[in-house]
Amino acid sequence: MENFLHERIELTVKNYREAREFLRNDGDLLNHYASLVYAHYEKEIPEDRVKEIRKYIKATSSRISPFRGDMLYILSLLIAVDNLDEKEIIDDIYEIMDLLVQEGFNECDHLALTAFVIAKYGKNKNKIEVIKKTKEVFYLLKEKYYNITKEDDYLVCALWALNDIDVETIDEFIDTVFNQIGKLNIKSKNGVQGLANAIILNGSSGDMYRTMEFILQLEKREIKLAHQFLPLLGVLSNVTPRKYADMVEGVIEDLCEKEYEYEYYMDKGFRTIIAIVIVSFCAVSEKKRYIDELLGHGVYCFIKSKNKGVFSEVLV
Repeated sequence: MENFLHERIELTVKNYREAREFLRNDGDLLNHYASLVYAHYEKEIPEDRVKEIRKYIKATSSRISPFRGDMLYILSLLIAVDNLDEKEIIDDIYEIMDLLVQEGFNECDHLALTAFVIAKYGKNKNKIEVIKKTKEVFYLLKEKYYNITKEDDYLVCALWALNDIDVETIDEFIDTVFNQIGKLNIKSKNGVQGLANAIILNGSSGDMYRTMEFILQLEKREIKLAHQFLPLLGVLSNVTPRKYADMVEGVIEDLCEKEYEYEYYMDKGFRTIIAIVIVSFCAVSEKKRYIDELLGHGVYCFIKSKNKGVFSEVLV
């Protein structure tokens, strides 16, 4: 395995161990998220700054607001990594959240992350226009796929709006992408939609086919992938699929050798996304936009899915 991958794996494991110690109340899945995000930027986790950001959000939001719980942990990590002025960006997020709710979006955790993305990437844009376009494309998606379009689609709709992707382009492209992705052996229709929606951000049929081939390569190796992270996969298509899958398999083996948590106490589908993200961060020369946010969104959905499963078992 290439040295740069070894170094990134070492930093990811180191960050995880520190997060487990200093951010232990976050839960293990969020500790892994923190380790990945900061390894992306080749940084250690600034625990004190993260805690200060959380303290400010708690002081300026209600106990039942969408900015609490797991979303509080995710947002604080995202704000801290960019060295943003926490008060300025948080106040901007609150303002955008209010505007989104006024436009008819449901006030929820998914909308909180959407407000952050608009605040971060829409600094030089007319936020009212971005929000109106987000609403327009969301309702387009809702009209096409009313039975599977939900609040968890808010984020990608905002990304479409921020990238000035025309509604007509989305309308024309989405059926083609959705139908092609639908040929894969993905049981979750919502996962198929999330993957298709994210691929549109790349705007290339080549990206679509490379992503499909990569998923097939993982299946050949019997490597499981949690469907909550399929939207993230849609923006990661910069290397040869077969080589990419080989590297992912190697990273999984290395992670398991370095830290027993990865081998014995982790969902295999979640472990796969950790390996994919490490490879992706190392495979491109520039830091890709939206990876951290889409990864955070996937982690949040994964946690909710696990919690729902535990709750269902208790009721049986």
